[in-house]
Amino acid sequence: MVTETNTFMIMALNLTTNISEKGTCNLTASQLEKVVLPVLYAIIICVGLPANFMALWMFLQQNRKHGILIYLMNLAMADLISCLTLPFRASLLLMGDSWKERSPTCTIVMIIINFSFYYTVSCSTIFLAFISISRYAMIVKPNNRRLNKFYDTCFAQLACTVTWLITTIPILALNLNYFFKEVNLIDEGGSMCYNIHLQYGKRVSASAFVTVAIIFLIILAMFAFSYASIALHLCTVRRKGISQRNRVIHFRAQMIIIAAMTGFIVCHLPYHIYQIAAGMQRLNNDKCQWLLESHHVKLITLWFVSLSSCLNPILYFLLSKSFVENRLKR
Repeated sequence: MVTETNTFMIMALNLTTNISEKGTCNLTASQLEKVVLPVLYAIIICVGLPANFMALWMFLQQNRKHGILIYLMNLAMADLISCLTLPFRASLLLMGDSWKERSPTCTIVMIIINFSFYYTVSCSTIFLAFISISRYAMIVKPNNRRLNKFYDTCFAQLACTVTWLITTIPILALNLNYFFKEVNLIDEGGSMCYNIHLQYGKRVSASAFVTVAIIFLIILAMFAFSYASIALHLCTVRRKGISQRNRVIHFRAQMIIIAAMTGFIVCHLPYHIYQIAAGMQRLNNDKCQWLLESHHVKLITLWFVSLSSCLNPILYFLLSKSFVENRLKR
């Protein structure tokens, strides 16, 4: 009798633990999701859409097309697409906990969010890398033929076209794997669209996020090296016997370079560091408790990545103007 009672108590305890563990995996929307982030995304949409439209229009009006201008046009296009899809992310935060996991609304919104976000972020990062290489070649290595190809108009057009096409393949493959394999592994039971499994995926997604984050860090190092070299070169030139007006132009270019680097690091670095930590956690541990506790960190870092779509048209328009002035003076 005692043995049967103990067995029953152990089974009941295990059942309670399983239910509790399953329950802890459910995301609960707070004021951050329901109020703060939708308002912040609305600000990005209201500022980013007209800013990128204006930037794209101004770039198209330029008579003389050069490599950096081509990269800036494609960067503005990527940021514009990102801003156009932000209402879907805001709607997921506001109403995702009322949509069923496998409902058409949830599926469509998740497809748009996942594909557009990672596609535009990847393309934007590559375009920024091209811009940094072009400016490095133009200012620091003006006689390097290989590097100066990045400033050539035809090469820039080809590079941007290849970037748009090639980036589609891994992003599309990962999304197909996510929606046709990983989502199907999630247990049935009336889960909501806004749940931890749909937000993070399974092992393949975790490995992809870690890989992309590491590639980003490599590009960031190259980005930092390029602009640090440019800033140092301008500082060296400014100390030589040049006119006061040229000193002002060089100094302004240095300040905008620092602002561009700071904006890029602040907007992108926290998100990719989080993805490395979250990806390693998912690969080593299937439990979702850590992801649940750190989910707000992901939401905030995601917003900062989206914020870059507002900063890019401002910083890179000013930076392009300064570099053109500097090249003319040289």
